[in-house]
Amino acid sequence: MLTLDDCYGREAALAALVYLGQPQDLSPLPLFRLLSHPQPGMALRDLEPVLGHFMRHADPQRDAADLMGAVDADAQREGWPGVQRGGYLLDLLGFFASDYEAWQRVLLPWLDDVAPALSQDLPLVPFYPGDTRNSPLDALAVRWRLSSGVLYDRMKKLLKPPYVC
Repeated sequence: MLTLDDCYGREAALAALVYLGQPQDLSPLPLFRLLSHPQPGMALRDLEPVLGHFMRHADPQRDAADLMGAVDADAQREGWPGVQRGGYLLDLLGFFASDYEAWQRVLLPWLDDVAPALSQDLPLVPFYPGDTRNSPLDALAVRWRLSSGVLYDRMKKLLKPPYVC
């Protein structure tokens, strides 16, 4: 059963998908694909409600294999920005998801193999398109060869009612 706050978060994510011109599918895998492969014009403010919904509703038992498979598929296609953003996004689940310990058990050994395999010659990309920040002190972003990651103070607000920044 959705609480009033969950309904607000759901509606915010659906509205963001409409604004972004994306299908209104709140399943974790399509949201993961959108977040790991954003189009250049998709800004932080537009993607944050989608990110918040993904982080609150992805389930380690149900979704981990599909999400890891999406990163593996990008690696096989040499779609490195997808690997970089996707790996980072999975790492975020191990820090911020309500069931972070379960995510860590499922993902950490795998992520610890994927991240070091990224070539140091890969260009740095931001997690959010158009984000001009360079955050060399963000260890998680550095691990995934990102120039910048999420804004962690805003992430915490996305995960607690009323799910706004």
